[in-house]
Amino acid sequence: MKSFGQVKSNFENAIVKNYGKESFKSIMKNFKTVVLESKNLSKVFYMYDDLLTKKSLTEEVATEYINESFSTLKSLIEKSQKEIEALQTWVDTLVESDVENSYSNIDTVIYTNSVTKLQNVVEAKLEIKKVLKSSETKKINESLNLPLSSMLKIAANTFNSEYSSLNESDKNELKYLLSLNKKQLVEEYNTTKEEVIEKLQESLQGGDEDLKTTVQQTIDKINESEIELVSLYKLKQLKENL
Repeated sequence: MKSFGQVKSNFENAIVKNYGKESFKSIMKNFKTVVLESKNLSKVFYMYDDLLTKKSLTEEVATEYINESFSTLKSLIEKSQKEIEALQTWVDTLVESDVENSYSNIDTVIYTNSVTKLQNVVEAKLEIKKVLKSSETKKINESLNLPLSSMLKIAANTFNSEYSSLNESDKNELKYLLSLNKKQLVEEYNTTKEEVIEKLQESLQGGDEDLKTTVQQTIDKINESEIELVSLYKLKQLKENL
């Protein structure tokens, strides 16, 4: 069975990829049933996020916070094995392969049992403590009964972290795209697609054969792309560079 952090990372990636699609509503509905309606799983979801949240804790408090958190987490995960297996089975249908585990440090502490790997556990705890001691940049929802809006925020945070190297202007563009509903996304996508293809077709009028081939391949790729958030973002970036 996969670690909880890996399953959670896969799920967050899936909701980002499916945002704006018809499948998104179904995914969130299943998430409400599988996770939010489970007292234990909703707590585990919350605590995984909580341990990676900046809190401005002191050294002493951070140490105690980590000890208490992991004691509770290990107990909850042990009690929830069947529920986690069911969650993993479902999430595996949403992704083609595992994505990068955003919670690897937490998983290391939770799942490492070998005495020969104690150093890894200590190093993971130190990294977590570093985050907890950092200045708080945002408040998190204290409720363990996470609303669907909280999961949308997770999607936005995951999407933004994937593109953390972007400048402020591009990040604002991403926030705007994340605010679009399905109808708005389709309209924005189709409009941008038409503008980009029109500009590309203009470039076919001149240039050498290699350039024409490259441009035509780009147009073909655009026509084959699905209407989704990431595709719209890439289209807008291409439009800016034409």
